[in-house]
Amino acid sequence: MTRTIEEILGREAIAAVRRPIEKARGLPAVAYTSEEFFELEQQTYFPRTWMAVAFTCDIPDPGDAMPVTIAGVPLILVRNGDGAINAFHNACRHRATTLITEPCKAARQFQCPYHAWTYDLNGKLIATPYFDGTAGGDEAGRFDATAYGLVPARCAVWHHWIFINLDGNAESIEEHMAPLAEFMNNADFGAMKITKRVDWEYQANWKFAVDSWENYHHIWAHKGHFLKMSDDINAETKRPWSDSLQSGSVVTLRRRIGIAPPYPFKPSGLPDFPIPEGAERVTGPSIIFPNLEVMVVKDNLTSCINDPVAHNRTISRNAFFFVGDAATAPEWEAGRHVTLERWLGKSNSELGDDGLRNQDFRIFERQQVARNSPAADHIVFSPVWEENVHYFQNHLLDVMRA
Repeated sequence: MTRTIEEILGREAIAAVRRPIEKARGLPAVAYTSEEFFELEQQTYFPRTWMAVAFTCDIPDPGDAMPVTIAGVPLILVRNGDGAINAFHNACRHRATTLITEPCKAARQFQCPYHAWTYDLNGKLIATPYFDGTAGGDEAGRFDATAYGLVPARCAVWHHWIFINLDGNAESIEEHMAPLAEFMNNADFGAMKITKRVDWEYQANWKFAVDSWENYHHIWAHKGHFLKMSDDINAETKRPWSDSLQSGSVVTLRRRIGIAPPYPFKPSGLPDFPIPEGAERVTGPSIIFPNLEVMVVKDNLTSCINDPVAHNRTISRNAFFFVGDAATAPEWEAGRHVTLERWLGKSNSELGDDGLRNQDFRIFERQQVARNSPAADHIVFSPVWEENVHYFQNHLLDVMRA
């Protein structure tokens, strides 16, 4: 039986996270290195919130379906004949066999490989061959097939993202995502179109990605991309140029265009991310707890779903979006390449160390190793940079102890 969060972390360690940031200590190492703590997250954290599981572009057409696993629970995402996206538990109602193990296109039904029980794209049981010894499976009409359709899971779509709430008790997806829209001054997410999808993997705990939501690490961890500290901090005020903002399940690093100096990134020449008339243009990377990254910048939207596979293994599901025709038109290819190379590096490899994404992986993996040291139980926060990190770790404790 899995122990409680107090038993695993210790009451003193929890109390240390709870202190004001100037005196707080970070989560102890066991929160990152323990299989038992990961199991507790699967029981008490992931099911209680909205987990991002896929992008709508992953199942773009009616009949498209894919298997996903959330908190150890196997599910099917499917776009039905009307174009709506639904989620079902990936378990046949007869003997609990998974129905699909790979993404599929233009499916008309799901047939169990064990005894051929068959379901339509809305989860209705439509065939139980030879269940009663006859070809039809219910010659006498005694079996109530309506009671044995696929079990639905609570599913929601918000712009480009598909979410699952396993326990069914989370706030609406609109409420969950409202702080992101507010922080970004209601920038038009719907104007963005997909250009590229890539799934990479790193050998580290999923929480390191959320703990990285500060700009303190930029010039050291992202060599070749961030060149000087003055791009991230105002030398006169001794405050970062990006505001650390927190609300509900969202934290961001909001940068006010025209006030903060521009980062020294190579210009792409792509059209700007549209914003409402009269709104101030802001940009910023945001985390929507627990596992969705949404980076809004001047001319693109980059997003990552961190899929927690194990306590020390995470799949990074990345998508890159641009405005309208700039997402796919040949004349914009060079501009798109500027952004893609910045994130994926010239190596275009999860094993590289030359793009923002794989450089993050290398840091996360080094943190994973270091967390095996007893010295890793004494983690401190910078009050200047790391308000978001402190907020997240308290949020994690709040939900898991609810």
